[in-house]
Amino acid sequence: MRFLFFLKSLLFSLYFYLSVIVFAVLFVLISPFIGLKYRYLLTTKFISIMLQVLRFICGIDWHVKGNISSDKPVVIASNHQGLWESFYLQTLANPLTTIIKKELIYIPFFGWALNLLNPIKIDRSKKIQSAKRVIIKGSEKINNGYSVLVFPEGTRKEPGMRVGKFARSAADLAVRNKVDLIPIYHNSGLYWKNKKFIKVPGTINVVIGPPIKGNNSSEITEKLVGWMNSNTSMGTD
Repeated sequence: MRFLFFLKSLLFSLYFYLSVIVFAVLFVLISPFIGLKYRYLLTTKFISIMLQVLRFICGIDWHVKGNISSDKPVVIASNHQGLWESFYLQTLANPLTTIIKKELIYIPFFGWALNLLNPIKIDRSKKIQSAKRVIIKGSEKINNGYSVLVFPEGTRKEPGMRVGKFARSAADLAVRNKVDLIPIYHNSGLYWKNKKFIKVPGTINVVIGPPIKGNNSSEITEKLVGWMNSNTSMGTD
């Protein structure tokens, strides 16, 4: 059975890397002629197709509980376990910008296309400057009608691990701009494991919680951590 998983993972990897290269080249060529929001539309369409191929080849499906009902920009705060959510969460709100480590834009093909989406790039070695940049650039995005995706843990964690220290950037951004903070928890790491080649068939559970309210960013962050930890048992299902 493991050998079959390996073959399916190999087939998907071949599709994934070849499609990313082709898409990135075409994306770089046409981007000067289309606006940023149309670039987001093209990207989400590509991601949707890629996830369907993942489902077909590797048997990784997903089930979503809840939704983002607001038609206004929001701040999305999600746990981080691997690559799957980095793609899937892009499809939940459009347009949506992401906070990324600056090194990603230097990855051939993938990084070139990613940079054309104008994400919020930060230097994780400079925490204070990065936090300020998230607030400044994130606020600009929200004021221009973009939702913002934040991974407050700052790194990937294994499924089932409780949330520890959370960056306040998501809550700060929501409070400053008076928009909803939407929490999301998933267990994608059970199936598309972090830094593992073999992908395991199964259904990823995604929970989209109600907006988290509070009087200040500290209170909202505390509630966000509590909500995340209340869902960690899903990581062992």
